[in-house]
Amino acid sequence: MNKKHLTVKKLDMDNLQDVIKLQQKIINGLHPDEQHFILHRTKEDYIKSLNGKSSNMLGVFDQDELIAQTIFIMPQKDEARDIPEFRPDIPNEDLVLYEAILVDPAYRGSSLMKRMLEYIENHALDNGRKHSLIQIAIDNPASWINALHHGMSITKVDRDPADGVKVLYLEKRIHHSAQPAPLSLNAQNSYNLYLGENIHAKIPALFNKMQYLIRQGYHGVGLNKETKSLIWQKQERANTNILNFSNIWNNKKVSSL
Repeated sequence: MNKKHLTVKKLDMDNLQDVIKLQQKIINGLHPDEQHFILHRTKEDYIKSLNGKSSNMLGVFDQDELIAQTIFIMPQKDEARDIPEFRPDIPNEDLVLYEAILVDPAYRGSSLMKRMLEYIENHALDNGRKHSLIQIAIDNPASWINALHHGMSITKVDRDPADGVKVLYLEKRIHHSAQPAPLSLNAQNSYNLYLGENIHAKIPALFNKMQYLIRQGYHGVGLNKETKSLIWQKQERANTNILNFSNIWNNKKVSSL
């Protein structure tokens, strides 16, 4: 892989076969237990996104080969939108929604998700959008960790009302900036939720603990690489109940990324 040859561009109908081929390649490379991470979209689904007024597709190419793709939606006023259960208070015309981010396994760890999200944000801002949303299965930590690195925050933890899958909802107030603002944490209102070496083994417990934290007024706002923990920040308007989970907190050091 030569990063100098990577380009990002909006996809159209000429890319339909490349899009379908990449999805199948990724699905074929997954363990059967992991294949539910990906919504298996049909050719007709992709045609709607490539031709849609609200739904769009973005791709990353290594020279002529499509190696990553995502769908993003900028819903119109009064249009029914995806994940309506998350932040229904925000007007459609202020929103951009991220969906179906797929990366060729050979290119993982290359910050491709970050590049695509940055591109979409700039495009959304140019179209008057102010707020980004995404829903990610908790069983897919690579994706929600990347979203946290991009400056998004976990503000809801629940089951998808359509299929019951355990999901995280993340959001971000978007603006034109070269870099996301560094985390500014108050040690008294910040906690580290230990993720450990094998996140997948901890998923059931993490889901319950994250739900509890949300109910107590905390948002997941970043990662502490040194302690391999997810940083949670108390929101000012929430009440200040004391948390008493064992083996969750490491209050000795909270660092910004």
